[in-house]
Formats: sequence, structure tokens, C-alpha cells
Amino acid sequence: MKSLISTLLVTFLGLSSLPSLAMDDVPLHRSTAGNLYIQAFLGTDVKTDLLLDTGASYVALSKATFEKVADQGNLPFSRYIYGAVATGKVEKIALYRLETLKLSESCILENVEVALLPRADADILGLNALSRLESLTLQFAPARLSTGICQTAI
Repeated sequence: MKSLISTLLVTFLGLSSLPSLAMDDVPLHRSTAGNLYIQAFLGTDVKTDLLLDTGASYVALSKATFEKVADQGNLPFSRYIYGAVATGKVEKIALYRLETLKLSESCILENVEVALLPRADADILGLNALSRLESLTLQFAPARLSTGICQTAI
């Protein structure tokens, strides 16, 4: 009954044109150092482990991962920003538009800005993507990220 009422409200209020919404649990795995990673797909089929980093403003890619995604031919330049890297040094950083970032079967983020960090050895899931999950709960046993609503498009 609750689902029917929600559907009727969405239809009645004309909200059916909102971005696609989904709820999901995203499994995490822990490295030997204790860091948490999400297995994700970038673009059409580039598989990577993204370090869950709430201190990072953007999704960031290592040069190796960036080149794999760029080889698919759909990673247009977006803009430059200046930002502090892990060493504390401020650098000019290139941002690109990633067509899709698939965190799970039902949570595929579209049009995500990613930073190229040529000297990085890990790929990072930053706040620009995490904020599109609207709400999230981090669980440690078993390790998973529970999302309230996944905004697939902006």
C-alpha cells in the first residue's frame, strides 16, 4: 500500500522526470593496510578498485587507469583546478568527464568529473561521486557501503 501511495504521489506531482533513483548495498574489501576499496567499472568496461576516501574532493585516477579509460575514446577534457595533493603541495590538476562510473548493478553514476593524478598508484572514490549517493552508511562487518539513493544522472 505504501508503495502504491508513493507511486501515485510521484505521478500526481509530475515528478516522474526526476533523475533515476535506486537504493543499494555496495560491497567493500579491505586491503592489508586496512583501507577500504570498492570494485567499480569506469566507462564501458575498465575494472578498478577505488579507494574510499572521504578526504578527496574528486574521483582521481592513476595514469595507468586513465589511459585504459581514454583508450575507449570517451573521456573529454573538462577543466583545470588547483588542489593540494597528498604531499601538501598545490598543483594544477586536469579534470575530465567520465561517461559512467558503475559502483553496482543498480548504481551507475553518469557524467562524473575525474582528476588525473599521474604519480598516483591508486584510484580514488572522492566526494564528488559519494555526494551523489545522497545518504550513505559505512559498515565494517561485513564491509559494505549502504546507499540511500543513488542519483544516476545530474
